[in-house]
Amino acid sequence: MTRTANDGFSYRVFFERVFDPIAMYRVAGNPAEAPGAERIFFVDINLAYERVMRVRKQDVVGRNFLDVWPDAEDRWPRIIVDCLRLGHTVHCEGASWNIASYLEAIAFPLPPRHAAVIFLDKTEWKASDDALKRKQEELRALAAQLTLSEENTRRAIATDLHDRVGYELVAQLKALRGLLERDLPQDVTAELRLLTDSTERLIRQSRSLIFELSPPVLKEVGLNPALEALAKSLLGTHGIRWGLRSKGTIGEFNADDAVCVILYRMTRELLMNVIKHSGATHVNLIVNRGPGKIMVAVEDNGHGFAPSFRLDDAERARSAKGFGLFSIQERLRAIGGSVQIVSVPGRGATVAMSCPLKLKGEVHGERSGPAGG
Repeated sequence: MTRTANDGFSYRVFFERVFDPIAMYRVAGNPAEAPGAERIFFVDINLAYERVMRVRKQDVVGRNFLDVWPDAEDRWPRIIVDCLRLGHTVHCEGASWNIASYLEAIAFPLPPRHAAVIFLDKTEWKASDDALKRKQEELRALAAQLTLSEENTRRAIATDLHDRVGYELVAQLKALRGLLERDLPQDVTAELRLLTDSTERLIRQSRSLIFELSPPVLKEVGLNPALEALAKSLLGTHGIRWGLRSKGTIGEFNADDAVCVILYRMTRELLMNVIKHSGATHVNLIVNRGPGKIMVAVEDNGHGFAPSFRLDDAERARSAKGFGLFSIQERLRAIGGSVQIVSVPGRGATVAMSCPLKLKGEVHGERSGPAGG
């Protein structure tokens, strides 16, 4: 195809009127041998390049890359060589300290041994993205603080119940048992037995409430033993068999207190869902720890979810059966976590919760327990 004078004119008009900086280069030597920046020469630049990069065309054209940008980051000359070596466009982005901007660059091969690079100034976008990430980190830290504050309140209430109500009930039970040892009329003895049974029941209920409010095992020995105690308390009393498998130890992958509290509370909610809705006869708890993350999954052999159930469908997720899962998802998202559901109707379901081991602003970690955390 023969080029005409009009082709050249159209090219110049396009080249000069584009708002984004464009530079054309010639690479001396074989691109396959990855020549250095000193072998890259400027052929042309447009007006936008002069304005944004704060250089003049007469000071750039014909000179090699390092003469013009001696302190440039390696990524900029590398994409010029790479696009010729690979034969297709190459993209990169990053900070350019020479002009104090954040740039995205797209390099196009122009055989033979020529390349064009268009630069997009993304400084404002980068600043907005960094600000968004800072806000997300602040929200995660706030979520951690709120979780710990809630847990401290629960612990204070549990302590108060134990020290005051629990003490009074135990003292009352002791007094009632003392009266039962006396020789009293039969009708009085019968009333005392009823009161004794009622007091024993109140003591059991108060202990259960205290455990639910703030299980001491979570604070004292870590997440895994706390989950075992939770499964025994909830599933065992409903005749549901259970087991716990774990991978990774606290020594290797220590989770923050707030993370453990959130996962414990969310697991309790999942187990209550299993008891109420699944019809399961067996449940597996799975705890996996790895670099930077912790995952807790609840796996059951129950009915499973309906094929139409989707956690990302807000209206359905807020239904009676799905609201707990929706709430779990929202709380985990607040700390950078997520929920995954795998379910086959009639063959059970697995709900896996994952989140970071560490939350910024949270310095307390788990204690190692007999079950390895």
